[in-house]
This record gives sequence, structure tokens and C-alpha cells, in this order.
Amino acid sequence: MNPTKHPSAIRSQNEITHTLLQLMQVYTYHEITVKQIILEAHLARKTFYRNFQSKDDVLDSYITGIMHQYVQSLKQEADGQLTYILDIIFSFCVQNREFLLLLRGHHMLHILLEKWNTFIPMIHDQVAKADCTLFHSFSEKQVSYIIAFNVGAVWNIIMKWIEHGMKDSPELIKETILNYLNRFDLSVS
Repeated sequence: MNPTKHPSAIRSQNEITHTLLQLMQVYTYHEITVKQIILEAHLARKTFYRNFQSKDDVLDSYITGIMHQYVQSLKQEADGQLTYILDIIFSFCVQNREFLLLLRGHHMLHILLEKWNTFIPMIHDQVAKADCTLFHSFSEKQVSYIIAFNVGAVWNIIMKWIEHGMKDSPELIKETILNYLNRFDLSVS
């Protein structure tokens, strides 16, 4: 995506993104063409290409935008307690429920995982690294494995929840996870 702050470009970007998401509700992602997006959005071809390189770029831009919102939410949670982090994760998922279910329907949730794997280490570097004593005794390489472990665990919980149509209560899932973790002495060497 071509970043800009010009209001007309932002409107065009939003319209293109909205149109792609609407088309994804009717057609498979692979069937959708840039030409179809342009026609449905009632925009000129040059307007599309002034803002995006491809339909993949449109989707990537949208996912990056919602991930930035997620990062901002995590940054505001300074103490890093698991219960609050889970609240933020579930809140993010509830806010983006339709999009997550849309990605699932297109077998494209892996794209979100790839973004998570990019953004979570960034969050750690910006927030947890400076304030969290939990990681002080680990090398950077070890921390990268711990982050991958945590992302994988959370990702699979979210995937299971999405697989169930996101019908289960986030509070129930969070309570189940916390009760399970409390059964272990996590301070074991």
C-alpha cells in the first residue's frame, strides 16, 4: 500500500478495502480480480494502482491496520498479566469477528498468523523487554522461542474458538485456560 494522509486517497483506500471484503463474502478470494474491485468500487484503475499494488496488498494493508490497533491495546496494558492480555486478545477477536470468520471461510487464517508472528516480537521489544523481569534470565534466542511458544498456544485457542463459530464465551475460555495453567507450578526449573 502507498501510505498517504490525503483525505481523498484515504477514502479511496477505504472504499477499495471495503469492496474487496464485500466481494469476499460472495466469491472465493482467488476468483476476485482487481478489475472486479475497480468496477464494484466505481473507481478508476489508476486510483487503485495509486494506492495498492494488488488485491493481496489490499488485504495485507487491512490486516496490518487491525494488527496496529491490537498492538496499541497491548501497549496500554502495562503490567502484562496473562488475564489482561487474554482479555485484549479476545476483545480484538470479537471486534474483528466477521473478518476472522471470512478469512476462515477462505482458508486464509494463516495470513493473520504470519502477521501475529511479525507483530508479537515487535511488541515484546517495545513493551515487555524493558519492563518485564520474566525474560531477564533468558538470551534473545531463548526469548524468541518463548514468544513462538506463546503465540502458538494462543493461536490454537483462537483457531479452536473460530472453528466453533466464536459462539463460546471468551470469559469461559479464559477461565478454562487460567484454571489449567494454575494446576502447574510454572516456576519449576
